[in-house]
Amino acid sequence: MKKTIFISVCFILVISSATFAADAPVTKTACVTNAIPGTASVPIPVTVTGFTDIGKFILTMTFDTTRVRFVSAIPNPSLTGMTVTYSKIAGKKLGKLIFEWTGASQTNTSLADGSTLADLTFSYVAGSGMLTWNYTGTNVCQYYSYIGGVLTALNHLPQYLFYQDGAVADHGAPVTHAPLLTITGPGALAVPITIDNFNDIGSMTLNLEYDPAVLTFANTFWKNPALGGSFDVGSVPKPASTNRLIVIQWNNSTAKTLPYGSTICIVNFDYVSINGSNCVLSWFDTGHSCEFSDGAASYLSDLPTADYYKNGSVTFTLIADFMADNLTPPKSTTVLFTDLSQSGVTSWAWSFDRPGVTYVNGTTASSQNPQVQFSDGGLYAVTLVVHNSFLTSSVTKIDYLRVGLSGLWTGNTSSDWNTLSNWDNYKKPDGSSNVVIPSSAPNWPVFDGDMTMGVDCATLTLTGPTSQMTINGDLTFP
Repeated sequence: MKKTIFISVCFILVISSATFAADAPVTKTACVTNAIPGTASVPIPVTVTGFTDIGKFILTMTFDTTRVRFVSAIPNPSLTGMTVTYSKIAGKKLGKLIFEWTGASQTNTSLADGSTLADLTFSYVAGSGMLTWNYTGTNVCQYYSYIGGVLTALNHLPQYLFYQDGAVADHGAPVTHAPLLTITGPGALAVPITIDNFNDIGSMTLNLEYDPAVLTFANTFWKNPALGGSFDVGSVPKPASTNRLIVIQWNNSTAKTLPYGSTICIVNFDYVSINGSNCVLSWFDTGHSCEFSDGAASYLSDLPTADYYKNGSVTFTLIADFMADNLTPPKSTTVLFTDLSQSGVTSWAWSFDRPGVTYVNGTTASSQNPQVQFSDGGLYAVTLVVHNSFLTSSVTKIDYLRVGLSGLWTGNTSSDWNTLSNWDNYKKPDGSSNVVIPSSAPNWPVFDGDMTMGVDCATLTLTGPTSQMTINGDLTFP
């Protein structure tokens, strides 16, 4: 049985010194992961996004002819004169397709996002037939635009983001999960890596990115004992970054199958941050930096990678909280709300259980510390929903504010002293309330029964000669 051997490599990021006018389109080849060996006709569309003002392109695709064989290509009819040329690479089992097109002189062409550049047809033999873009130089993969009448190369760096490979296979790679971990403080941290659809797998290489300012690799790990053979876990720098990569490599002489959701390994870290910092656990995939092979040493399709590698995070517990600088504000006065939430909040959403709320001084419902005025009196519940990069938390404070002046009669509803909506703050006076009857009101107050000062109100003031109040009983001053 053929055995795949993984060798640790140093990833090198090459940055061109050239200055580009704009970004090239993103070219994507479809993936088929349920093909039946021996199928004579497998359609594979090649699509483009961002194909705007393009004057020329040359694209090169290679594939293993023992896995798939080229049948035909139908170029997009909007690209007059486009050709797709097939050839066999001498001395190798590789086939090559070259896509070429040049528009009319000094004329650019645009296509809608998702348009088909060409419809390809392959026959499927067996294993995983990777359809790989060859972007080793501008003469094999490059888009151009006419700028000032001159064909100008468009930016396509890093190239793996602009040229996305495809595949034809009878099944795809497993789905690998990094966890979503919530922590409360510094200390040891075990990070389990789990996997779905781990069927007939003979080897794997995985690169998991993390922030060493938040996590320190403890240089220890646990591996699933069902995975015999060579199993290694280590930490290496990520190219052109302050982050690091956990590299997980496994290779075995016989293929293995694990139950759905199995843990393949547990990587041990120390959470070293003391300020509630968060750390993304993201799969670093640039081709073979994340890869699975089956028992026949055939690479398994893992495209699009977002479907196969699920990122995780280590995040401090997110707790939503807030305070207001005035819990009994008069109407139309400004109240400052201060966010007290913990753990790297990136967005805020404030809401109230009643209308009559206006955000002022340039703040909005999505401000961290909004300033608010209320046009209606009474009790208000306040809700704050916060998000960070990983979590959501909310808090609701019922009857948190009472808006309006205590003891101020409005008479908006009736003459009844006991009706709450007749008072500016929607609260009937008590023995601590200084009642004020204004010089005008839709309805004048009527108190039915005996009124006792110090019980039904603290003081009673009629502010003008037109103010009125009726007491249907005795007024007692203790």
